[in-house]
This record gives sequence, structure tokens and C-alpha cells, in this order.
Amino acid sequence: MIDFYTAATPNGYKVSIMLEECGLAYAPHVVDLAAQAQKTQEFLAINPNGRIPAIVDNGFAVFESGAILLWLAEKTGKFLPAEAKARSTVVQWVMWQMGGLGPMMGQLNVFKRYFPERIPAADSTRSMVWRSGWRRKYRRAARSMTLVASKVPM
Repeated sequence: MIDFYTAATPNGYKVSIMLEECGLAYAPHVVDLAAQAQKTQEFLAINPNGRIPAIVDNGFAVFESGAILLWLAEKTGKFLPAEAKARSTVVQWVMWQMGGLGPMMGQLNVFKRYFPERIPAADSTRSMVWRSGWRRKYRRAARSMTLVASKVPM
């Protein structure tokens, strides 16, 4: 049984979807971010970075959503090809999502939803996100992943 520490965030959703798709048994533990439960000594023993999501799989802690996705894929043999080039393609797109699309969409969401006033830097970020073609890049990633995934056991 995997212990899954999460909250209602996009990173938490990614891992919960992966756990379900892999058909793994897990026990969800909701981390109260407003109460800063992720900063307690108990949680920091699981993830020294003090962020969700995190899992503990048979005593082994894994944190950061991309690392968890890769761990679960390796553990189950699903969604991650064995062949080197196909595997590299999957890892490249996971890293792109973790370091590119994910953070940019997160910033955009925070600026758009939670800041009552317009902030020039936020408008600049929003504008940059759309000008740089994130939608096009996301569609290309989805097509690439679909091609690779068609050759991987699900």
C-alpha cells in the first residue's frame, strides 16, 4: 500500500490520476496547506522540500510530482517504454511539463485568480505564455506522447 500525501492542486491531481491509471492500492492523506501541515517535522521527514505531493512506497519516500510519475511508471511497467529512444521521448516531455508548462500555467492561474489588482508583471507573464505558443506546444506534446504510448503496455 502506497501512502499518498496530497492536496487539491494540479500536482496532486497528476499523481492521483497516475495511481488510478496504474491500478495501485494507495491511502490518500490530505495535507492541510492553509495550516502549513507540509512544514511539520513529520512531513519534512518524507519531503525535506516541504511540498506536496509525496508518496511513501514500502518505506521509500518519493517527492516531486515528476519523480513520482516516473517512479510509478517504473514500478508498474506502464507508460514508460523500455526502448531507449522511446523512453527518452517520454522523459523529455515529462521534464518539459514539469519545468515549462506546469510552472507557467501555475503562475498564470495565481495571477489571474488570486490577485485582486492587475499587476504589470502578471499581464506580461500571461501575454508571454500565449505569445510563445504554449497551446501549440501542448498539442505537440500530446501527439508525441500518444504515439509513444501506443507502443507501451497500459
